[in-house]
Amino acid sequence: MHHQKRLNDEIAQIKLNILTMLSKSAYPTHQHLIQILDNTANNEWLDCAAEKLGPEYAFLISRMTKLEAAVSQIEIGQYGYCCDCEEKIPAKSLELDPATQRCTKCAQ
Repeated sequence: MHHQKRLNDEIAQIKLNILTMLSKSAYPTHQHLIQILDNTANNEWLDCAAEKLGPEYAFLISRMTKLEAAVSQIEIGQYGYCCDCEEKIPAKSLELDPATQRCTKCAQ
C-alpha cells in the first residue's frame, strides 16, 4: 500500500533525525541513550524514546505517535476511516498527510 510505505519511510526518517540530534549532543547521557535506542526493538522504540527524551524532541515524538497509529490502523483494517465518526477520510486528505485521523468535518 502506497500510504503504508510513506508512513514507514517517515517513521524511519524521524528515528534517524532523533539519533542524529542525539549524536551531536555533548551530553554523555545522550550518547548512552543512542546505545539504548539502537538496541530497542521497533515495537518498543517509540515508548522508550518518549520516556527518555526531553521536551526538545516533543514534536518528533508526537509526529511519530501519529504515524505509528496510522500504521496500526492499516494492520487492523481501519485505515482511512475517521476515528470520531467512522466516515471515510477523503483520499486528498490522506495524500496530504497519510497520518490523518479525522475526516474534514470532524477535523474542524
